[in-house]
Amino acid sequence: MSAAVVLGLDVGGSSVKYRLASATPSERIPEALAQGTVSTPKKDPVAGLAAIARDVTGSHRLVAVVVAIPGLVDETTGTVLRSANLPALDGLALGPALSAELDATVGVINDGRAAAVAEARWGAGAGERDVFTLALGTGIAGSHIVDGRVVDGAHGIAGELGHVVVEPSGAVCACGQRGCLETVIGAPALRRAWNRAGGDGSPKDLLAAYEAGDERAHRVVDRGAGALADAILTLLALVDPGVIVVGGGLASAPHRIVVRARALVDERATFHRVPPIVPATLGKWAGAVGAVAEARELAARVPVGISLN
Repeated sequence: MSAAVVLGLDVGGSSVKYRLASATPSERIPEALAQGTVSTPKKDPVAGLAAIARDVTGSHRLVAVVVAIPGLVDETTGTVLRSANLPALDGLALGPALSAELDATVGVINDGRAAAVAEARWGAGAGERDVFTLALGTGIAGSHIVDGRVVDGAHGIAGELGHVVVEPSGAVCACGQRGCLETVIGAPALRRAWNRAGGDGSPKDLLAAYEAGDERAHRVVDRGAGALADAILTLLALVDPGVIVVGGGLASAPHRIVVRARALVDERATFHRVPPIVPATLGKWAGAVGAVAEARELAARVPVGISLN
C-alpha cells in the first residue's frame, strides 16, 4: 500500500503554495515530500484545488488536506465566511466540497493562523510563550498564539490587524470599511501609491528605489510604515504580545518597511511595552508549513473517510 500523506495548501490571490508531507505525527517541522507554487484557480475553486491536490499527491495515499485562506472562516464547518481578496470563495462550504472531491478529510483555516502556527513552533517565535504573527502581502494577515494555542476570539476572527482603520478618510477597503491598514500597506495599495508618486513597477521596485535614496519612494514607504506603526501600537494596547513576528512578501529582506515601522513605534509609544519585532524565518512557505502541520493533526483526530461536516 502506498504511504499515507497530508497536504497543506496556502491559497493566495494569485498563487497557491503547496507542501506534501508524511502523515506521521512529529514535533519537528514537516519535511516536504513535494513543495511548489501554482496559479490560483479562478473559475471553479473546488475543482481547481482538487486538481492541484491530485497532481501533487500522485501515487501517494492522501488522508488529510488543510487549506489556508486569506479571510474569515468557520473551521467547524469548513466554510469560508468572507475573503476580501478571493470573493469567489465567500459563503462556500469549501471543506465538505473538497472532501467529497478527494475522498479525504479536509479542513479550512485562516492563512494568518497557518503562518502563525508555523512561525511559533519552528520559526522566529520558537521558544516564546506569547507570539503575534503578521504577514504582509496582498492583504495583512495576523494571528495570536499563547502557550502553543491560537487565540481565535469568540467567533474565530481575532487577529485581523489588516482591517484596523488607520486612515479614517482613506480609500475604501475590499472589506467595506474605509482606511483599513490593507488600503495603505497591502501590496496593491503600495503599487498604486508608488505609481501615483510617479514611480514605476511593483512594491519590490518601490523598495529598490527607497534603497537608492529616491525621495518619492521615501514618502511612500514612510506613509506605509507610519500606518503599520499605528496598527502595531493598537495591537500593543489591546493584546500586549511577548514578541511580534513579521513575515510575508513585503517583509522580506531588505526589511525596510518593518525597520522603519519599528523605529516609529519606538518614537510614538507612551505607556506601551514594545516587545521584540522580528522578521519571520520561514519565508513564503510559512502558511503551507502551518497548513500541513494542521493537516497532520487533523489526520490523527479524524478517521480516514470521515468528513468534517
